[in-house]
Amino acid sequence: MIKAGIDIGTNTALMVIAEVRDDGTYSVLHDVHTLPRLGEGLLQHGSISDESIARGSESMQTFRNVIEQSQPDRILVVATSAMREASNGLHVQQQLEAALGYDITIIDGTREAELTFLGAVGNSPIPTLVIDIGGGSTEYSFGVDGTLSFSRSILIGAVKATELFANARPLQPQTVADARTWVRESLRDVEQLRGATETCIGVAGTPVALAMIDAGHSEYRAELVEGYHLSRRRVDELAEYLCSLSLEGVRSIAGLHERRADIVPMGACILSESMHVLGCTEMTVVTRGLRYGAMLSA
Repeated sequence: MIKAGIDIGTNTALMVIAEVRDDGTYSVLHDVHTLPRLGEGLLQHGSISDESIARGSESMQTFRNVIEQSQPDRILVVATSAMREASNGLHVQQQLEAALGYDITIIDGTREAELTFLGAVGNSPIPTLVIDIGGGSTEYSFGVDGTLSFSRSILIGAVKATELFANARPLQPQTVADARTWVRESLRDVEQLRGATETCIGVAGTPVALAMIDAGHSEYRAELVEGYHLSRRRVDELAEYLCSLSLEGVRSIAGLHERRADIVPMGACILSESMHVLGCTEMTVVTRGLRYGAMLSA
């Protein structure tokens, strides 16, 4: 059976189409990444702008073209932080549905964490902690054998943090300290996971970008960063380095898309603080996530 999953986030919109076998294993046919940044200016205005909607509609049309070629038997389309927080979220939902040709479900943070865990970890018998840093929220989940025992969605994200703290570059040390304090205070609801396991997984753009920078890759290919290990010390170093750069300096790093590069420094700070709060000394980068969970649940 061919199944598709689409994740419409605050910064990215992602789609995977795969042939899923009866035993739950699958072969990926298409993995499509776009960067419409629906959440641009959302923190300031409370709504998604017409420009962002236009970029989102263009992403949906891109997905629609691939779907028409692949003809999946089942499809699940989910939208997350930006559309559930925006005052015009339902209007945006209707606009994007018209462009895509399929219904979109706006899911809450708990469901987002569950689907991300399914996509990243599946039924692994190893107790695993997953950190999913999005643009508008970050999800933390813990489970084993495909069963979650903890999931939380925290209203911190790389786009949100960038708009709050990164108005001038390079970032001043006090600004970085303020951003880290904001993250640390926001994580009180997940402190109970500290030391729960030695297996920590990072999904989404921030850990992928840090892995690419650390390994010196000039272009994104999933096989280059899947399973890459980042120590907490190295994440700390990369966060400090990225915050010390001008915006042009960050954008000049090979392999970082312009619409992702500007938010990576704050994303790195969120990841760094998360690892400290949760006691993670090392993180494994996984390129699968919410879109894969949506696909498997379709």
